[in-house]
This record gives sequence, C-alpha cells and structure tokens, in this order.
Amino acid sequence: MEQTRTLAGEKASPPDYPAATAPSHPVLSAGTLGLARGVPSVLDAGRATHTVSGRMALALALERLGIGRGARVLLPSYHCTALVEPVVRAGAVPVFYALRRDLSADLEDAARKAEGARALLAVHYFGFPQEMAALRAFCDARGIALIEDCAHAFFGTCGGRPMGAHGDVAVASTWKFFAVREGGCLVARGPASRLSGPGLRYEAKSMMNALERAWEMGRLPVLRAMAGPLFRLKDRLRDRRKRGGGGAGAASDVPTGGLEFDESWLGRRPSRFTRFVLAFSNRRRIARLRRENYAILLDGFHGLPGTKALFPALPDGVVPYVFPLLVEDEGVFPALKRRGVPIVRFGEFLWEGVEDPVALEYSRKVLQFPCHQEMTRAEIDWIVAEVREAVLKGVSRCGT
Repeated sequence: MEQTRTLAGEKASPPDYPAATAPSHPVLSAGTLGLARGVPSVLDAGRATHTVSGRMALALALERLGIGRGARVLLPSYHCTALVEPVVRAGAVPVFYALRRDLSADLEDAARKAEGARALLAVHYFGFPQEMAALRAFCDARGIALIEDCAHAFFGTCGGRPMGAHGDVAVASTWKFFAVREGGCLVARGPASRLSGPGLRYEAKSMMNALERAWEMGRLPVLRAMAGPLFRLKDRLRDRRKRGGGGAGAASDVPTGGLEFDESWLGRRPSRFTRFVLAFSNRRRIARLRRENYAILLDGFHGLPGTKALFPALPDGVVPYVFPLLVEDEGVFPALKRRGVPIVRFGEFLWEGVEDPVALEYSRKVLQFPCHQEMTRAEIDWIVAEVREAVLKGVSRCGT
C-alpha cells in the first residue's frame, strides 16, 4: 500500500506512471484570451500581490499577520503539504482540526485546539465554499486571524461576496484556473507587497513552458508549426549547456505546485507572460465551461457503483476547480493512472500526526478529475468511459 502520511520532503517515490494524455490543468488554446469579464473572483476581495505560487502567497500572508516562532496555526486535517510548509518555515506550530464528511470544518474540534492559536486557515475544497459566516464568528470570538484559502476557488461567490472577502487575508493559485505554468496571489486589505522581477531567462522560460504544454496536448497547431524552428534551437542550446555542465538549477526554473518550499522564490513576482494571461483571459468562458464540464462529469458518473460525487449539486456562484469523486476501490486510482487519465489525489500525503478519519479516508479514496475550460468534450467522454470501465471491472472482480 502506498504511503498515507509523511513529512514534507520524505515522500515515497511515486510509481512510474505514463504521462497524462489530456490536460490536468488549463493549457493555452485559441479560446483562452478575450475581453469578457463580469465574473467575481478573489481579486475583487482586496489588493492583490501576485506571487510565483500559492505556497509563497501563504508565506507572505503569515508574515503580514505577524505569525512567527511558536505561534499556533489551526489547519484543516485534509490538506496538501503546501499548506503546512509555510507555517513550519515561519517557525509556527501547525495544529490540525477535523472535518465533517461534507468537508466543512468541525468547529467543536477546532475549539478544543484553539487555545493560544493566532490564526485559522479555511480551504474552499474543489471550489465549493466553506461556511464562512460560522468560521468568521469563530475567529472573531477568539481574536484569531482567518486565512481564506482560495487555491481551489479563484472565481465565484460565498454569501453574496467574492471568494476571499471573508478572511483577514486570502491566498490563491492562479495556475489552477488560467493557462499558465506558475502563479499565486495574496489578497489583503492595505497596500500590496513589493516584489522583485524574476529575470529575463525566467520570463522566456515561463512563456515557452506554457506553449510547449499546449502543444503536447494538441492545442495551437498552427502556432507550433510557425515557432517550431525557434524551439528546436532552444532545445539544442539547452542540450549543449547540459553537456557542458551548465544545466539550469532550481532557481532558474519556473515553479509549479509540485515544488517544495524554496526561499529564493519568496520575494519574486510571476512573469510578465503570466500576468498578461491573467489580465486578458476570457473569464466568462472560464466560469461557464467549468460549470458545464462539471455537469457533464456528474451525469457521466451517475449511478456508478462504489462511487459517490462529493458535491452532487452545483450551486449558483460556484466555479469548480475539479470534479471530486469518492471511489471505494483503491485499485481504480493506479489503473487509471496507467491508462494516462489525468487524475490526482488531493491530500495524498498528509502531515505527520494527522489522525482525522475523514482526512485519512479522503486522501486515499477521493479522486479529482479535470473540468477546466480547456477540456474538450471528447476528452471528457473518454475520461468518463475509462472511469466506468475501471470501476466496473473492480466491482466484477469483487463479485458484488
């Protein structure tokens, strides 16, 4: 059985699965850019400081709140290590509160652990809002800061207000919603933080990574043909540097959500290319297609034995990040990965000491499937077919 709990940096080596054959996150396409706005987002909740990742945004949020050595920070038990690393980096103590099966915070458990806490972090899992009025009242009654994690909820509303508007600060991950390969933001009241530029090499690499990822997924074929000679030259120069021992180090690569905490990125803003895509993406298209694709997956998985949609309804104002499906048969995950289906398990590696049964179960059994705006109907139908086949094979094998 794969590892379920680990300290960051001690993760077991993952199996050697093939690359996904459909994009797990948005990629550039002919429809990416446009002037349509009018969709509420976390950027409407305050002044934004754009960072290279959500992890770095959280680190800046802790600094802004004055949370440092010895401070206790309440974190949800179901999490990715990117939530915990900035807390530990600040010298603070992560304290994990339990969740209910609908992923709302168990405030009775949080109250038992709140003594001496300086902040509570709430996650809008998979794009669906938490009960922010209750969380706001909980924090206000104890004089602790509320950090609203919108990494899964860049767009949408909660209680009639933009995502991120209930917290003292909010953090988000832009690369989860836009066709870029980096990016996060800190949103807070007061002035934005001043960050330095990433350098010309980074600027170029950010754009090239986004283009190459789009071409890998079969998008923008005409542009690929036009730019092919330039990218072949870039590959030859890269190979020559590697042969000469001048390979690029971590500080010159474009960071993505998979990197561990790297101090060298803390004071840097994302590339101009990323900020351009954020500014000129068609936001109405993003919201509309994510909701439509979620509905297609909901219908496609309906009635599938041994599975349950974590959120079987899509309320107004919700713009989903992914489609989370609870699958009882844990053998389905590796089977789908071997077929190149673009899935991950949020919280697959939990911080050491987490004992919440909901978090432990969901880290193994909740699979997230892409519903982003750049998925084609053919890709979605293929994913549904692969999931149904894998699940039904497991049911047949078990004789149920």
